[in-house]
Amino acid sequence: MSRRRTIRETVENGINDLDELQASLLTAIQLEFSTIPPYLCAQWSITSADPSGVAGLIEQVATQEMLHFGLSCNMYTATGASLKGEIAAPDFVPVYPATGLPGGVHPELVVALAPLSEQALQTFMAIEYPEADPVVPAPDLPPPPPPPAGPTIGQFYAAIAAGFNAVFPDGSLPTHPAPNQVTATRIGDDTLFAVNTVADALTAINEITAQGEGASTSPDEGTFDPGRLAHYYTFAEIYYGKTVVPSGDHFEYAGTPIEMPAVHNFSAQPSPGPDQQTFIKTFTALMTNLEKCWRNDFSIETAISDMFDLTKAGVFLIEAGITPQFTIA
Repeated sequence: MSRRRTIRETVENGINDLDELQASLLTAIQLEFSTIPPYLCAQWSITSADPSGVAGLIEQVATQEMLHFGLSCNMYTATGASLKGEIAAPDFVPVYPATGLPGGVHPELVVALAPLSEQALQTFMAIEYPEADPVVPAPDLPPPPPPPAGPTIGQFYAAIAAGFNAVFPDGSLPTHPAPNQVTATRIGDDTLFAVNTVADALTAINEITAQGEGASTSPDEGTFDPGRLAHYYTFAEIYYGKTVVPSGDHFEYAGTPIEMPAVHNFSAQPSPGPDQQTFIKTFTALMTNLEKCWRNDFSIETAISDMFDLTKAGVFLIEAGITPQFTIA
């Protein structure tokens, strides 16, 4: 496989052959997963004093990130590539706090594992920042976070979509049906589907980008989940403390107030100990089993259930003031 390029290089130079397409998809897989630990830690930090149900809102986003991870894996294996040794690898998950995300996304953005806060929400909004400007104007207070340094994740996926069309101009992938595809009845409210054609890949890319940054004229997820806000606007509602509502021919943060929940504070650095080792062991099992899913050696439903064990271990650490360590042993 060709060297892994930065996302900026991919956006500026395009994808011209199969090696570049597969390298970009591998970056996409790693990128999608890299958002999950910080989102989970913010969700796990929320106490039962959560009158506006913020924990549930963040959980929906984290669940959709797992869907995006799965769709990216399906796109990757559909090109004939193998994920063996790629997911259950020590360097797959960033070491947090990370400056920038995999592939050089937002290279100056510091992404940490931290309790939910205004700072954490600013970081999450930067990660999910729309390719075009947000369609909902920011209120004056609290101060809107500055746009992150480009290119955006949406621009990266646009380059991948163009790459699929360039590498497979007749719309057919190397094998039909594609090998090592994972499908599930549901992941949250969505369906993980197989990628057997270029058209399937483009549908997957459209779903990933619409759920992350919203439709071009609306803050919701477009045809995929009409009426549900995209990730950027979900985090923005929590940050601005108001739901998004239509107002004439535009939208505003002027609806039902959203109250920031109480949170458990935890150490800025992970700590050793038996409970941390339990978390690391559980996380290693999850990643090993996820990789096996894309080799047809494991059930995705069983791997999803591993997430419940991880959540239990993670919440236990955070309530004890300890940062979970997302490390593969």
